[in-house]
Amino acid sequence: MTQTTNAELLDRPLQLALRLDSPLTGDVQNDRHMMVYSLFGLSKDKAESLPTYDDGKVRIEVRAPKNVGVATIWDKAVLLYAISLLREKMDSGKGPSKLGELHFTTSDLQRIVGKTAGGSAYDKIEGALERLQGTQIKTNLETGGEGESGAFSWISDYKLLYQRKKDGERAVRGLKLTLSGWVTRAALGHNLLSYDDQYFALKPVEKRLYEIARAHLARGHAFWMALEPLRKRVGSDNDLRKFKNALGPVLAADRIPGYGVRIVETAEYKETMKARGAVLGRVLNADLPVLFWKKDQGQPENWIDAPKVEYDETV
Repeated sequence: MTQTTNAELLDRPLQLALRLDSPLTGDVQNDRHMMVYSLFGLSKDKAESLPTYDDGKVRIEVRAPKNVGVATIWDKAVLLYAISLLREKMDSGKGPSKLGELHFTTSDLQRIVGKTAGGSAYDKIEGALERLQGTQIKTNLETGGEGESGAFSWISDYKLLYQRKKDGERAVRGLKLTLSGWVTRAALGHNLLSYDDQYFALKPVEKRLYEIARAHLARGHAFWMALEPLRKRVGSDNDLRKFKNALGPVLAADRIPGYGVRIVETAEYKETMKARGAVLGRVLNADLPVLFWKKDQGQPENWIDAPKVEYDETV
C-alpha cells in the first residue's frame, strides 16, 4: 500500500499536514529484554498490577490505574509495530521529525498484527493505546546503554483519527503516537531481534515461549530452564501446579514456530541425575527442567547436555 493511498484513508476534515510513516515493509522487531521478561498481562481481564519480577539481578514492577488496567500482550502488538516502524524509518534515513513520534494508518497495523474479533475497531485500538499510556513500569533494565530511575509508560501520548459513519459509529482512519524515551532507545539500540510472521496468531503463553526461545537461542541450538523460573518469565500468576498442568496441552500442540519445548518429567530427571552420580531427595516440580531447542537442528539426545539458562544469558 502506498503512502498516497494511506493518506486518502485519513479523515478528510482533519486535514492533518503529517507525513505518514507507514507502511511497514520489513520484519517486526523488538528489543531482546522485552522478549526475555514478562512486561504485559496475559489475560484480557483488567488488572491493576502484574506479579513483581525479581531474580536477584533484574527487578520489574508493572502497575496501572484500576479503571485502565495494565497493558496486555494483545496491546503489545501495537508497540511491536511502532518499534519496528521507527527502526525501519531511522535505518532508511527517513526518521520522524520528533524522535519517537509516529503517524500511521490502522489498516497497515492490522495488516501486520491481524484483527481481533468482537467490538469496534475504534474501541479496541483506543483501549490498547489507553493501557499502553496508563501502564507504569519500574525496572533496572537498561535500553540503548541507558537506564531510568523512576517509572515510565510505553507511550507518552496518542491521538486517534476517525471518521463518523452514517450510523454514527466512529471508524478509525489513522493514529499518531509518541513512544516513551525508554522504548525509543530500545528501538534504536543494538539488541533488536526479528519475529516470525506466525507470532501474532499464537496464544498468549505460546507467544511468551516463542519470545523466550528466540531471545536465548542466539548461537546455540538448545537450552533448559527450571520450571519455576520459567513460570515467572512467562508471566503466569497461576501457582506452579496449575501452570505445569496448563503448559502440557500448549506443548503438545507444538505450535511455536521454529522451536520445540518440553518438560522433563520427574522419572526422566531422576534417571539422568542418578546416572551422573547425583544423590537425590524429593524432586520438586519447581526444579523440573524445561528444554527448548531449534526444530531445524533437532532435539538434544539428553536434556542435561544443553546449557542451563538462569538469567538473561544467550547460548
